[in-house]
Amino acid sequence: MTAVLAIIGAGPRGTGLLERLSANAGLLPSGFEVHVIDPHPAGAGRVWRPEQSPLMLMNSRAGDVTMFPDSSVRCAGPITPGPTLAEWAGLHGDDFPTRRLGGAYLSWCFDRAVRAFPSHAKVVVHRTSAVELSGDTVALADGSRVVADVVVMAQGNVGGHRTEEQRAHEEFAARIGGTYLGPACPGDEDLDVLPAGEPVLVSGLGLAFVDLAVLLTEGRGGRFTREDGTLTYHPSGREPVLHAGSRRGVPYLPKPLLPPLADPAPRFFTPDLLARSDRAGELVGAACQEMLWAHYRELFAAHPGRTRLPWADFAPRFASLPVTDPALEDLVSQAVPAEEDRADLSFLRAPLTAGFAGQHALDTWMLDHLGRAVARATSPRHSAHAAVLHGLLTVSDVLAQAPATPATARTSAVLSRFAAYVGSGPPPHRVEQLRALARAGVLHFLGAGMHVTRTSDSFSARTDSLPAEVTARHFVEARLPDPDARTHALLTPLAQDRPRVPVDPDTFQVPGHPRRLAMGLFADGGALGALSRPNRNAPFFRQNDDTARRVLTELAPR
Repeated sequence: MTAVLAIIGAGPRGTGLLERLSANAGLLPSGFEVHVIDPHPAGAGRVWRPEQSPLMLMNSRAGDVTMFPDSSVRCAGPITPGPTLAEWAGLHGDDFPTRRLGGAYLSWCFDRAVRAFPSHAKVVVHRTSAVELSGDTVALADGSRVVADVVVMAQGNVGGHRTEEQRAHEEFAARIGGTYLGPACPGDEDLDVLPAGEPVLVSGLGLAFVDLAVLLTEGRGGRFTREDGTLTYHPSGREPVLHAGSRRGVPYLPKPLLPPLADPAPRFFTPDLLARSDRAGELVGAACQEMLWAHYRELFAAHPGRTRLPWADFAPRFASLPVTDPALEDLVSQAVPAEEDRADLSFLRAPLTAGFAGQHALDTWMLDHLGRAVARATSPRHSAHAAVLHGLLTVSDVLAQAPATPATARTSAVLSRFAAYVGSGPPPHRVEQLRALARAGVLHFLGAGMHVTRTSDSFSARTDSLPAEVTARHFVEARLPDPDARTHALLTPLAQDRPRVPVDPDTFQVPGHPRRLAMGLFADGGALGALSRPNRNAPFFRQNDDTARRVLTELAPR
């Protein structure tokens, strides 16, 4: 009798699970089929598909991406080493590859996993969508069906629904002859609806904003050149004029060039702390202290000439003070004379706290802010600022291995905002390009606390940073939609009128459906690993290995 597994979603999660299934071939039943269902190319999925613009880049360096477990991974299954993206593509580890190239790597990883299955196993790829899940049957958009013993839903970000406000924006834009583009991946949108030369309000300054800015400028024929060390943008004349703001008011910090990791062991945010504390405030404070500790540890080790105290004097005093204690600021002022060498606390509090007299003053401030951000991410002189990401990675590793509790869930929610700003930003040269676009006059920043309303004939944006409103007929919400299982026919019955499908945080099993697993952003519960850095004992591999072994054991004949 043949055991059948269906995996819905052939992106990184589905591919990683397939790799672990083939690696654990010793547990395979004598007859085994795995059906992988995705309308997009197997491995690449939608996000990494080859048809997208070559201007779209990964925000991870090539050396930081691997789909193969290494000796650092603590799992029950066998370790099957493989190349990082940099090694596979012949790139420098610090290069930022195109998403197309990332997708080609993922597709190669998928094919390698398929080839690794023994002869008594069969892998079937369905280039179509799953539209209904009833009992043990998955109905596909092409009219075929897959009858499976176990179904794993690994679709990634399934998108969100339109709120009443967003639907009102759409209707208003149609009425005034304008445009409203709601939360979405900019590369999936028809951006030709945004006309050249007209102002466009943009809400959001994260990665989706960077993609949008690139597609509407360089993607429309503009050019960047470097003259005497300065990056200059030469408009094509086909660009709209972007007016962009957000809640925080500044773009994410660029991905830093990391210094060597001096000590990976956590100093404050430890497993012992998570085991004994049920207060999210204490955990968040320890996480912030871990990040600041990484900054000053690197500063004192790599640049001792820019400090006034010995590390042996500074470290114990720093460790004894919480990050909110004014005495910590006094200690840092005493030990680190130059403001530029002190830790940037903008991940704790908004950097834009005051208003500006007008657009020119804000743009001038922003150009200086972005220039400093690029320098801190790329210059060896500022390795201490880059080292904050080491602290964040240490915190993420500890949190990923901690038992799920209300306190760790609240802590994870807070830290995800820090992580997005500190560690999930664009490549540094993209931030340089934003500066060039601002100098060329095709991009203006609106600042913090952005709020958009509708007037009689336009959208109107107000912020805490500028005294006057800015109006336009066109408005784009530059962010990805929040995953909402209620918008997906396959997931709606499992979501029980909630935005996310409930799952067991340890097994990813859907309660009441022991042979259905949900491993995506649409699932609620558990810290889900993603594309992984090598030599980090990444949760992605541990989760996939544990799930693969559990599924194969479940499918084994009794």
